[in-house]
Amino acid sequence: MMDTITFARAYSQKGWQSFPCRPKDKTPLVKWADVATTEDNMLVGWWDNFPDANIGIACGKRSGIVVLDIDAGHGGYDSLTALLDKYGPLPQTPVSKTGSGGEHIFFKRPGIEIRNSASKLGKGLDIRGDGGYVVAPPSLHPNGNTYEWVVRPSQVELSDMPEWMIELLKETRPENKETGGTAQQEVIEGGRNDYLTKMAGAMRRKSFSEDAIFAALQIHNREKCSPPLSGGEVYEIAHSINRYEPQDEPKADAPLPSANTVIEVLENEIRERQRNPKDIWGIPYAWDYLSRITGGKQKGELIILAGEPGVGKSWLAHQDALYTAVGRMYDTGKGFARHEETPVLLWSGEMRKKQVFRRFFEMLGVPKRSMMSGNMSSDDWEKFEEAKAIVMNSPIYVSDHALDIRDLRPMLEREIEAHGIEQVVFDYDWLINAPGSGEIEQSQNISRAMKQAAHDLNISVVLISSVNKMGMDSPNENVTKSNVSGSGKKLHDADIIYILTKFNEKKNGDLSIMPQDYPRIATLHISKARELDYHVPGGAINFMRETPNPKFKELIPQERKR
Repeated sequence: MMDTITFARAYSQKGWQSFPCRPKDKTPLVKWADVATTEDNMLVGWWDNFPDANIGIACGKRSGIVVLDIDAGHGGYDSLTALLDKYGPLPQTPVSKTGSGGEHIFFKRPGIEIRNSASKLGKGLDIRGDGGYVVAPPSLHPNGNTYEWVVRPSQVELSDMPEWMIELLKETRPENKETGGTAQQEVIEGGRNDYLTKMAGAMRRKSFSEDAIFAALQIHNREKCSPPLSGGEVYEIAHSINRYEPQDEPKADAPLPSANTVIEVLENEIRERQRNPKDIWGIPYAWDYLSRITGGKQKGELIILAGEPGVGKSWLAHQDALYTAVGRMYDTGKGFARHEETPVLLWSGEMRKKQVFRRFFEMLGVPKRSMMSGNMSSDDWEKFEEAKAIVMNSPIYVSDHALDIRDLRPMLEREIEAHGIEQVVFDYDWLINAPGSGEIEQSQNISRAMKQAAHDLNISVVLISSVNKMGMDSPNENVTKSNVSGSGKKLHDADIIYILTKFNEKKNGDLSIMPQDYPRIATLHISKARELDYHVPGGAINFMRETPNPKFKELIPQERKR
């Protein structure tokens, strides 16, 4: 197969603007609406940095194309057959096969604006026009299939869109009787967040309050978005944009809002969860049971994971970061359950990037000794290639640069903008530089900054910390949040506090496991959970370190198994 850059260059010769997308994915790696290009230097630079990237092509006016997207899995071919029976065959024009088994049919953009639309021409028939893009050959679909040309652009010229197709699309743009113009088309999946965020930004610049922004977005969401976002998602957009300073001076002090807006948000969230019932409504952990009893990691929350040296807290956090990004959840009864990939940033103050990635590979089955010595068998190399494919195609990002807490916010904003980061793991707190006259004040500044970043940027933040061991080894005293090192302010800032300890059979009971296995067991104590209402036997979950690759697996309580 030819290199993707060769295809991108060929598309640029036709005036089609390209940009890189995440490998085996449709997600752009750049702000494509701003930077999609035909410039050779830009294209070469992108694919030098992202050699395995898929290729996206901007549609509409930018490239002079409109694409008919046939979704084979949702009746697209049946809908197209019905249209062709009525209006006659389509003209000869470039056609590509998609990775999911459908087709992209390319047409010349007419002299009028053709916006994206979903199922306007029929079930399973979408239009990618102004404001949209398509993934093009030789990209790879998540299922491993390749996008391929059926009729190459080098074989036939772009055909004009059939008049009947243009007329049918015009019918979806009713005339606005008040202005004599055309009403705005509905905003479909892929553009809803961007549409509402831009609107929220414009209102914020004019000094609108968060409540006023939310109320306006709710109206536009109901009227313009198809399907509408949930009330909770709309609220998160309004809340997130509120962190920016207004550009205009407020006309007058605004009165405190009524409770109506907040109650509406709460009601919308409840109704959304009723429509889509699920045990895990946040970002899943790497483990099934922990995910279900907590509901997952919630955006806006600060999670503290504390533990004494050598107990495995970094391993636990790194495994969670990797599996969250990969989209795996470890269920000891079922193997691995799949969920959506979540972009994760892991900041490591103790280990260099190479060490972290070697740990990831070890978790995925590649023997550490083989990697360290270079004595790799053919089986080891096979496991390495499998792990490499998993990690390289997952949104996991690692930083080992020195971190000053005063640089935290700009760093996170940059990474969120570039990669869509939703979870951040900091390993660990005492390796972060912070102002303060002593450890207590420094700890306060770190936890406050972490909590504020989680809240304002709408991300989940996991902070690894140390413990004081007072009473931890005693069979008569329970581990509590007071065992977390640092100030009481840190304990207040945290939404959830986990403490990882060595297994103590006198405290945690008989697990029906041989005593020689006890050194491989660690206990995760749930010491604080601000938003949760659940019962965990003993307030803790036991984990077993597997061998030879030392991942953690849950030792699920017997009452749950029943």
